Amino acid sequence: MVRNLLGILAVFAAALLLVAFTFSATVEERAAFTYVSGSEPKSLDPHIMTGQLEGRIADALFEGLVVRDPRSLRPVPGVAREMPEISEDLKTYTFRLRPEARWTDGSPVTAHDFAWSWRRLQRPDLGAEYAYIHHMIEWAEVYNTYGVQADAIETASEDDTSIFEALEELREAHPGGVEAAAWQSFLAEAEVFQSLKGVGDPVLVEGLARSEGSLSQSELERFQSALRTEGRRRRALFERAEAHYGIDEGMWAEDDHTLVVQLVAPCPYFLDVVAFYSSHPVPRQVVGVQDEEGLYVNEQDWFLPDKIVANGPYRLQRWRVNDRIRLVRSPTYWDAANTKLDTIDALSIENQTTALNLYLTDAADWLPGNYPTDLVDQLEGRPDFYDTRGLGVYYYRFNTTRPPFDDPRVRLAFCMAIDRQLIVDDVMRLGQIPAFHLVPPDLADYGYQRPEGRIRFDPEAARRLLAEAGFPEGRGFPKDVGILFNTSESHKKVAEVVADHLRRNLGVEVTAYNQEWQAYQATTQKLDYWLARAGWIGDYVDPNTFMDMWVTNGGNNQTGWGDPVYDRLVRSAANIDLLVEESESLFARLKEPEQARTLLAAYRDATTDADRAAAGAALRMHCFREGEAILFQDAFPIMPVYYYVWSGLVKPHVRGFYARLDLGGGTEGANLQDIHPLRALWVEK
Repeated sequence: MVRNLLGILAVFAAALLLVAFTFSATVEERAAFTYVSGSEPKSLDPHIMTGQLEGRIADALFEGLVVRDPRSLRPVPGVAREMPEISEDLKTYTFRLRPEARWTDGSPVTAHDFAWSWRRLQRPDLGAEYAYIHHMIEWAEVYNTYGVQADAIETASEDDTSIFEALEELREAHPGGVEAAAWQSFLAEAEVFQSLKGVGDPVLVEGLARSEGSLSQSELERFQSALRTEGRRRRALFERAEAHYGIDEGMWAEDDHTLVVQLVAPCPYFLDVVAFYSSHPVPRQVVGVQDEEGLYVNEQDWFLPDKIVANGPYRLQRWRVNDRIRLVRSPTYWDAANTKLDTIDALSIENQTTALNLYLTDAADWLPGNYPTDLVDQLEGRPDFYDTRGLGVYYYRFNTTRPPFDDPRVRLAFCMAIDRQLIVDDVMRLGQIPAFHLVPPDLADYGYQRPEGRIRFDPEAARRLLAEAGFPEGRGFPKDVGILFNTSESHKKVAEVVADHLRRNLGVEVTAYNQEWQAYQATTQKLDYWLARAGWIGDYVDPNTFMDMWVTNGGNNQTGWGDPVYDRLVRSAANIDLLVEESESLFARLKEPEQARTLLAAYRDATTDADRAAAGAALRMHCFREGEAILFQDAFPIMPVYYYVWSGLVKPHVRGFYARLDLGGGTEGANLQDIHPLRALWVEK
């Protein structure tokens, strides 16, 4: 073991000198606990952030109604003094808050703060990518999306035509009716799917699904009439939600210490969502300040050290960009007596060699995964090395709005040209599992069975598909195609291997290029890319955390792809009663319709609550299975590469760190989400 350590240090002696030089300008007393965070955070606003590295810091600065127990990751009371009261129908949660909870400015944390914050998360102008995570709450989705959708349907902006007007122009241009192919192109170009998410009107549902034959003038007229009615309906519902959501409907504060939350339907993972950083409160006394025009004056920078007010176990003392974030124990935290670390440093370091050397020279206590992968063999045998299966998938997004990636044949050809086994064996080298689906295999233990998919490593079939799409042996394929990745040595290696496979197996030349984390996130959000590296870590242990990302225009979708049947399946999984009301058109589009009908009949015919719950759970999983079949039998908006293995190095003196979790009943299991709350760590030297 000593020989391995000396060998690593010898190899990176030059890097050690660079580390010493780099950090000499910012030398200060070492924090009680220091870890390598990775990239520079995009934001410390819990409602804006979307990354694991930001979320880890947010969980130290802010506290939700419930928090994750570090030993099991099960929700336990946080700002709530006890677990919530839950109604018999499992749709109403009542949280009682601790009267001793305080913000860092000394003011009390109240139920009104949570109601205001959760409403802010849904505020349409905020544009929170994670807003959808609360859409199981009554009126949340309506407030978040219906106003924008009604505008698109009804109102012509200065630059664009409303959908209603565009449809009128289509009717005039095709007096004899519209062929189905042209109709589907119109729906995509006018972004009709995005504006009609969750629609239930049978005329609109049938019209959106029409992919064969043609639509007559009378059918177009009926669709247009139903569209106008739907626009008015969404406008009226938005206005009601705007007036009531977070005030007296959906969720609201009954008094300073009581928050009531009403769900659309029972949600088995709701408390996990409450523990998630998007559900943390933000200080309305700072964030809610408005100018004379009603604009929030602190919206962009309220979380910086000179302004931030927080309610968690730690305060933000300083933030030195591209260096470190210093957290200090908060004396106003209700449980400050049990906060064990006085100071924490989160080091913003992307270079894996630098990160490893900081750990090996005791400048860091924890290195979560950010080390050179070609040193895995030397590191694996160390007693301070850990690895465990991960509830996460590494993949590439396709920009499906940019030709030729608007053709699913091209996307599937790319997916079939990649040798995933080579990537995990020769590049990653930690036993990662090649991914041909989205949902990780571990969720089979929770009742989910993945469907068959078409993705496999088959270069010959990939070449045939590319030829069918008009690019035989890669001829005529655009020359400027790039693979975007956020700065990381391992991301660079994977991207270069993928580019090499595409060149050798398809004759397509692509260039791998990087951007820093914040620029990368802005680029992918604007769909200003061809292919983009991504990774998704489950926010909770349920297929929904992977499936609801890909609904049309979803905040974390960022591919431009959408499908109304997929949207209906994900929506039905969240509320099984919607399937009872569904038209036959949905079942006609399913891959396994008879199984769905059998499960639905069992749900309808159940005579006991237990039987109904079991049938509903099975039907819910089947909705996810059908949705994933659309992704990987028909659409291919993403290219899955491998399922994560979490690994890293943690000093033996760090306590409260659990690579394996207590699952109850005397059993242990992998820490699938790689969550290690900073609030629970301490150092024993």
